[in-house]
Amino acid sequence: MQNDSTETFSGPPLRRLRVAKGLSLRTAAQRSGIDPGHLSKVERGEKQLSIDSLYRLAKVLELQELHTLLQPYVQQKVPA
Repeated sequence: MQNDSTETFSGPPLRRLRVAKGLSLRTAAQRSGIDPGHLSKVERGEKQLSIDSLYRLAKVLELQELHTLLQPYVQQKVPA
């Protein structure tokens, strides 16, 4: 049961986060080096990201904790 103080959000969580950060799909994709079409499918739950791509997207979306957790698993050539 939902009470009045619980805020509901529509749409996939990744898209909500991106929009809350004020980023368009194209901007987030460009800054993270991900194809916009692929990122759109990721947001809809149709595709997945590699660890490297997720690492770059976490940086763009300012998800510092996730970015830090993924750092040991990314290839050294990936820019922070």
